This record gives sequence, structure tokens and C-alpha cells, in this order.
Amino acid sequence: MNPRGRPRDPMIDDKVTTATLTLLAANGYSGLRVDDVARTSGVAKTTIYRRWPSLASLAVEAVARSIGDRTFIPTDDPVSDLRAVCAMLASSINTSSSSWLAVALDLQQHNDQALRTYYRERIIDPPRLMLIEALTRVQQAGRLSPAASPDGWATFLIGAAIYQVVVLHAPMTPATVSDVLDGITTTPKTPLTRNPTNNSQC
Repeated sequence: MNPRGRPRDPMIDDKVTTATLTLLAANGYSGLRVDDVARTSGVAKTTIYRRWPSLASLAVEAVARSIGDRTFIPTDDPVSDLRAVCAMLASSINTSSSSWLAVALDLQQHNDQALRTYYRERIIDPPRLMLIEALTRVQQAGRLSPAASPDGWATFLIGAAIYQVVVLHAPMTPATVSDVLDGITTTPKTPLTRNPTNNSQC
């Protein structure tokens, strides 16, 4: 419950963030106005300002809600976990590429420092850190290509996914994700076994 003792109505959040995302897609961040959000969502400006104190926080939260939950619980298999994390992030881009991804790229271009900082903390850093953690576990298991560090591979994977979707207008399919990960992970080394020798003497 909020400090005043009344439960926060999730329908208001849905209406406002949906309207905000629609307006961002149509007009960009530079054309976003709280008056327009209020009119489109049917929610009073005072209510919007109580929940989102700035235009930057409203825009970023609209993108975050569109992306949805991106949590992952690791298992004992780091390579399988890496594949699962990449598949989850790729699915997130594929299913919303026509809405939040284009909006997110527009937000990134603005010089508003508060917007850029909040955007990075809320949208960019969580999945990137998740991916770096998964890659680090693969590296610790001796299964990551030494051509780059986990941080470097994370940059490569994220960049490749965005290029595939935004530039090539092609989805990141499971086969594509698998092919890319096959190229940066290694198979476990099989220990050498010696043939038993007969030490008996005639």
C-alpha cells in the first residue's frame, strides 16, 4: 500500500505507460507531453505526476513495462544458462521490436543527462550485467573462447542482436542464437586416458 494507506491501482499504471509508449512511438521523446499522456490515457495529470515525478522517469518506465520481466535463476550448467539468458533476451527483442526497441533507441539519442542515466540504470544495465554474469560463469568453467572477455562478448552479443533486428529487420531465431553461441563456447576437454600396460615379466 502507498503511504496514504490506499492500494495502488495497477490499471492506472497500465493505461499511462501504454499511452506513453504509443505517443513515444509516434512523436519521439522530444514530442512527449504529459498533457497528451493524460488525454490519451484518461488519467489526471496530478495522478501521473504523483507516480512519475519527471518526464524522463515516465518514458523509461513505459519502456521497462513493455519489456516485461527479465529475471533468470541460474542452474548448475553455465553453458545452458548462457543459452537460456540469450534466448530470453532475444525473445524480448523479437516480440516487441516494433514498439519498445525503437522507442528505446530514440531515448538513447537525447542529451538529457537525467534521462540517459535513468535509461541506462533501468533498461541497459540489468540485462547486460545478467549476460556478463552468465558469460563469466562459462569462462570460469573453461568453456568460453579466449578471444574476448565476458564484457567484450556481452557487447558483441547485444550489438549483433540489435543489428539483426533493427538493420536487417530479421528476428533473432533460436537457430541464430545457437549458431552464435556455438562460435564463442568450447566443448569440454576429454581427459586423456592411458592404455594399461602389462608390467609382468616373463
